[in-house]
Amino acid sequence: MRTPTVLLATMAALALMPANPVHASHPNPDPFKHLHNMHYSATEQFCVESFDTAQVSHASARSFVNQTLTQMGSGKVWNGLGEGRIDLRVTNNPCSAYDPATRATIEIEVYYGWDWSGVCGAPVGYYNCVVHDLPVWDAERGHNDARWAYVYLVFSSGGRLDNVGRGFINHEFGHVWGLADHGVVNSSCTPASLMHSSVVGYPCTNWPNWYPSPADFQSVLRIMA
Repeated sequence: MRTPTVLLATMAALALMPANPVHASHPNPDPFKHLHNMHYSATEQFCVESFDTAQVSHASARSFVNQTLTQMGSGKVWNGLGEGRIDLRVTNNPCSAYDPATRATIEIEVYYGWDWSGVCGAPVGYYNCVVHDLPVWDAERGHNDARWAYVYLVFSSGGRLDNVGRGFINHEFGHVWGLADHGVVNSSCTPASLMHSSVVGYPCTNWPNWYPSPADFQSVLRIMA
């Protein structure tokens, strides 16, 4: 595992457990909470690795994440947003298979495991989260973006190979692109958003789908601008 130099985790609660409301269809005011490349016509590579291949193999995890992000049809995937500024490409091998120089060119690493509480916070086995890492100065916008992002998925929710897992993957990638949770902007359920949906354990029921809402897509487009 490439060790993040800065641990700035944004947490998403397990779907079947109580959680606080969120409002994340608005951009996070912290520009470090999104990837630098998404402002430009550049590919975002991602690798996927399972930390218990008896539970989910590397190949199954890789295929499922790639399918969720790129192959589920128009209006249901992050890939292609902003006239291709989000251009997701999955690597052929798990993250740890690459030498450090090659691995440094991979923008996003996705990890499947039983417990990420050491990164995402307690309790054990409860949270999925995203960590942004390595500031990159964006002279055009006058702030630091993140060079890398790490997506931590627990097998009990985000690591499931079903629509529950898809919902969490899309929610966490919303964080990768800069969408914020409850308290960062406000706690309203409006507009409808996967980021505060009951699909991922929050109380808002006006977006019952596992894929991003139109408001989520529009918010990421605003971040890109």
